[in-house]
Amino acid sequence: MLAAGALMMAGGFAGVWYAVSASAAAHTGAWPLAPGLLVAGAGLGFLVVPLVNVVLSAVPADIAGGASGIFATAQQFGGALGAAAIGSVFFGALADGGPTHALTAAVPWVTAGFLLSAVLCLALPRTAVSPEPAPSDPEPLPA
Repeated sequence: MLAAGALMMAGGFAGVWYAVSASAAAHTGAWPLAPGLLVAGAGLGFLVVPLVNVVLSAVPADIAGGASGIFATAQQFGGALGAAAIGSVFFGALADGGPTHALTAAVPWVTAGFLLSAVLCLALPRTAVSPEPAPSDPEPLPA
């Protein structure tokens, strides 16, 4: 499901990229972007919401709190790094040709990032950590 969500996000942003490229000559408003953004938003729900459960299900219970903190930190750092990288591409292209040119320069990188995310989702663990076996009762002493 995670890889499907990442693919949906890549497809949604590819749709936005196509809509912007196809309507670059005339201002058509924001409605041509709506289908791509709708698909990308649905993909976000399939990717981000279950991701924490999938990742933390492979962590032993005694370190789950620390793993959750590391996961949240990595998620925040990745989001900030991605926004900075895509923002650099966007604002670098903005000076060269305006917002349409900047968007058509940045969206392929976003799409590629989500395609890479889909591939990386396939490397996530398939099963949860098996629960600790319950300690067995000691043998009764002979009478």
